[in-house]
Amino acid sequence: MGTGIRMLFTVEEANQVLPLVRSIVRDVVNDFRELRGAGRERRALEVESAGSRTAQKHIEALKDKVSAFSARIEGYLRELSDLGLEVRDLELGLVDFPTLIDGEPAYLSWRLGEDDVSWWHPADKGFSERTPVAEVSLGL
Repeated sequence: MGTGIRMLFTVEEANQVLPLVRSIVRDVVNDFRELRGAGRERRALEVESAGSRTAQKHIEALKDKVSAFSARIEGYLRELSDLGLEVRDLELGLVDFPTLIDGEPAYLSWRLGEDDVSWWHPADKGFSERTPVAEVSLGL
């Protein structure tokens, strides 16, 4: 990190690191789900508890849980960033691999649940603009 050099992936390179990426992204998605659930529960207790001592202990435990999940997710995101990837959606497990398509900046796009990296989109577009990789030539 910090070198300013941006790694570019071919489809083959993206698929080579996919088993590791899949494992990390699965953890991100699961922990993000837990984080959101604990956060919702904490907020609901804060509203309903009216300062009850028992509720306060539970709220503090939930705050600790939220902090722990946040720290774990930050670590996972750092791992993915160190690999040269960009995480686009923590809930969906959507990850982009920087590449060049027809010489232009673009992303190979993968989502948790997909078997391999076989989609792409231009750098200035998002997930909804994905196109099958088979339809283009990588400019690497």
